[in-house]
Amino acid sequence: MSLRRPDLREVAVGNEQVSAEDLHQVLQTEVRKLRTGADWAKWLDAAALFPSFGFGNVVLINLQMPHANWVARAQAWEKLGRRVIKGRAIRILEPIRSQTAMGAAFEAAAADGRVHHQVIGFRVGSVYDVTDTVGPPIHLPPVPARGGHTPPNGLWDALAQEASKDGFTVDVRPTGDASAGFTDFHAKQIVVADHLDDLTAATRLAHEVGHMRLHALPEVTGAGSVMCQGVREIEAESVAYIVLAHHGLSLEASSFDYVAGWAASVDPQQPEDVVKATGARVVNAARQLLNSTSQYLKANRPSLPPVPARAPDSLFLPPDIDGPTL
Repeated sequence: MSLRRPDLREVAVGNEQVSAEDLHQVLQTEVRKLRTGADWAKWLDAAALFPSFGFGNVVLINLQMPHANWVARAQAWEKLGRRVIKGRAIRILEPIRSQTAMGAAFEAAAADGRVHHQVIGFRVGSVYDVTDTVGPPIHLPPVPARGGHTPPNGLWDALAQEASKDGFTVDVRPTGDASAGFTDFHAKQIVVADHLDDLTAATRLAHEVGHMRLHALPEVTGAGSVMCQGVREIEAESVAYIVLAHHGLSLEASSFDYVAGWAASVDPQQPEDVVKATGARVVNAARQLLNSTSQYLKANRPSLPPVPARAPDSLFLPPDIDGPTL
C-alpha cells in the first residue's frame, strides 16, 4: 500500500503554519528529485502557465497542486466576487524587501522615483487556485491549449522584434552545416536555417533569442568550456520551451534528459542549487519574452468578429466549481 504524500495545504489548516524554512526545505527536496527531462519540462509547463511567479514558487505550486490552472491571492479573488476555501491555500515564498540607502546614488535614484529594494529574507505567502474558491461564475482567461503545431500568426515577427531591440538582425539562410541555427555575437546576427518548417523555425528563433538575452560572448575557459556550453544550451532551449508552451505549442522534452546529470557534475554535493540557479535565469528571461510577445500578438492580431463569452464550465473547470457551500 502506497502512502499519500502530505499536502502542504492541509498542514497549514487553522493556526498551524508552515514556516519559510519548511518551504525552503521542501523546495530543496523536490528539486533534488530531478531525474528526467520530463521532470524539468513539467516545471517549464508551470512557468508558462504562471509567468508572474519565480522558479522556486513555480516548483512549489506544481508540487502542491499539479493541475492548478489559475492562481491568485485571496484579495484578487475577492475583487472578482469569489472567496477562498479555508485550508486550501497553496504556500509560496514571498521576498521581504528593504530599501537600501547608498548616499548620493540613492538620493539620485529616489529623486527619479526609482528606489532600489534589496531582498533581506522570505516569508510564507498564500495563493489559491480558482477551483479552491466559491462564488458567482466568472469568465476565465484562456489557458494555452497544448498540442499545437502551427505558430500563431505574428510570433516570428514578435521574436524578431526582440532581437532588433538588442541590436541583432535575423537572417534566414543556409547555416553551412547541419545546425538549425546559431547566434553570431560579433556580427550581432541570429541565423535560422532556411529548410525548417514553421514550428521548428519559430522554436529555433526563440532558442537563439534566449541565447541573445542570457549569454555574452562565449569565453574560452579551458576544461570548463564544455560544461558552460551545456548550461547555455539548457537555458536557451528552456526559454524557447516556455515561450512556445505559453502560446499553445508543444515541444519534445527529450532535449532535457541530461539536465540532472549535468547539474550533479557541476556540483556533486548540492546539484539542486545548480538547478535552481538555472531555473531562475530561464524563468526570468522567459517572463520578459512572454510579456513582449503577447503584447505584440495582441496589437497585431487580425480583427475578428465578436464571439459570445464562454461560461467557466465550458473551459476546463469541473462542474462543481462553486461547491460545496460553506
